[in-house]
Amino acid sequence: MVDFNLNYGPAEIRSYLRVAGWAPVSGGEVAELWSLPGPADEVVLVPMKPGAPDFTKRARILVQDLARVESRAAQAVHDAIATVYHDVTDLRASHPSLTDGSIPLESGYELFVSAKRLRVASAAATIRRQGHYRNFPTRARAQAREVRLGQTRRGSYIVPIISQARAPEDVYSPRQDHIDVVVEETLFDRRVTATMSRALGVLEEMAAAEREPTKSEINDSIGEGVSYELCQALAKVVNTESVNTLDVSFNWSRVAAPPPGTPAQVEFNREAIEIVDRVSDHLKTKVYTSEHVVYGMVTDLSRHPEDDNGRVGVQTLIQRRSRTVWMNLPDTDYHTAVRCHEAGVPVRVRGSLTSPPGGQARMSVVDFGPDPSLGPDS
Repeated sequence: MVDFNLNYGPAEIRSYLRVAGWAPVSGGEVAELWSLPGPADEVVLVPMKPGAPDFTKRARILVQDLARVESRAAQAVHDAIATVYHDVTDLRASHPSLTDGSIPLESGYELFVSAKRLRVASAAATIRRQGHYRNFPTRARAQAREVRLGQTRRGSYIVPIISQARAPEDVYSPRQDHIDVVVEETLFDRRVTATMSRALGVLEEMAAAEREPTKSEINDSIGEGVSYELCQALAKVVNTESVNTLDVSFNWSRVAAPPPGTPAQVEFNREAIEIVDRVSDHLKTKVYTSEHVVYGMVTDLSRHPEDDNGRVGVQTLIQRRSRTVWMNLPDTDYHTAVRCHEAGVPVRVRGSLTSPPGGQARMSVVDFGPDPSLGPDS
């Protein structure tokens, strides 16, 4: 039997089984039986008491049973259960010389440091869209300390970044009248990963185009999360002597739908990095007005029938404290706000924010809609 340390409990096991097609048939507080529909009539036992003396033993037996049913290694099943609530972003550095699963010290150092730089730059863009930050928001720096790195894997040289996609509980309910601070903190990880994926996808598109990107296209990319700092994080890896390609793949949690419009994988070779460097130079030298991004729940709606605009309150976190941001929305956006409120769907709002201490927070809105980072059904 494969020896591995368990770092999950019944909630992760049950969620994994559910998305894999299993269903509970009987059980109680100590254990449950789950079955997989099909000709083989498979049944597994799920231990439900993490503190029980035999919990680890029973969980390992369960993993072995699932490995047999799924025809894959027990370690792979174990890892899938352990990360069922997480997104895993794989950074893979490759070069013809990297044939034994190892990497030169300098290149490995840049890969690990760039993993942090990518997360911080993406976290900053999740809070505030800006071409060149110079000084990152405190929340962005803190986010890099909250994600984890998995064990490096063979395949040239792979560094996995593990970040939370969602909590075991449901996110929000229809007509929710407040946000949950703990839920919002959890969802920030997924929002950062979605920002990273979309921003890198836009960079890859610009690098792969038959012509160089225009200044207008580079300026527009800022709205998708591209920044000078993000470009630099890519370039520092690919420009090392022993790396000629960096690809980044996004393995989205199986219990949180992938964000629409985000690529599953992006790749940057040295030719692409030449374009990224030119984008980077433009972003560094030009001063941009920043746009804030807030995420939260629509909690207040007010509109007179004869008015063109409606007044909307979105409860969000500002400096990790709950605040209501007020905004005036045109007809189409107001109806979107109504639908999101009635369905309990979180929203993302981009624009100019003023939030004086002790005063009312207001936003001049550039973009309003359902939070795309939480999937098409968010």
